[in-house]
Amino acid sequence: MGFLLLQIIPVAVGIAVNPVPIIAALIMAGTRRPVANGGAFVAALVVVMALFGAVVLVLVPTSTIGGGGAAEGYIEAAWLLVGLGFVAAFVVVAVRKPAPGRGDREPRWMALIERMGPAGAAIVGVLLVNYEMQAPALADILHAHLSLVQAFVALTVFIAIAASTPAVPLALSIAAPGRVLAAMGPVKTWLTAHNRPILLAVFGVVGVIYTIKGVLAVMH
Repeated sequence: MGFLLLQIIPVAVGIAVNPVPIIAALIMAGTRRPVANGGAFVAALVVVMALFGAVVLVLVPTSTIGGGGAAEGYIEAAWLLVGLGFVAAFVVVAVRKPAPGRGDREPRWMALIERMGPAGAAIVGVLLVNYEMQAPALADILHAHLSLVQAFVALTVFIAIAASTPAVPLALSIAAPGRVLAAMGPVKTWLTAHNRPILLAVFGVVGVIYTIKGVLAVMH
């Protein structure tokens, strides 16, 4: 279990530092109903990640993993494909530089979120679940040959870390709503201005890790 956590926790951290859900959570905190909107957003993230993970862990039996079988081959190929996908995303973001004068402009989707209620916030949460990064972590859990209980414990730890950063604005909105609202402007400005380098760091690290892991597994 310990070695497995060392494998999946960096992926969970990668999801946690993804700027898009963080910005969305901050925008929820700056709406007229910060607790309702933020709660719906975070709940959607957690519930969908849990359901996605549960379906994979239950429907893909651990007995099919190991021994060089077909399921293990699919997992190894998935590692490589996910890694190459994130490397490709890194290259796209690196090559496509923002147009002059638009680098610090608030994206349209931010303004749209501000006008949504809890139902819209929940929809945004479903759309922003990082299925691409969660999938290889689930493959790691299956590959570890754990009992179903242990697998769900690992999944719970993964989700708790992955959803921790979007949950922070919600907790602060409950504890100190006035201060959160006052701090929203500078925080959103900073995240918007640094969105590109943060994405490059996340895509680059995850891409390199899973590409190397996939290549080594396929070669072995």
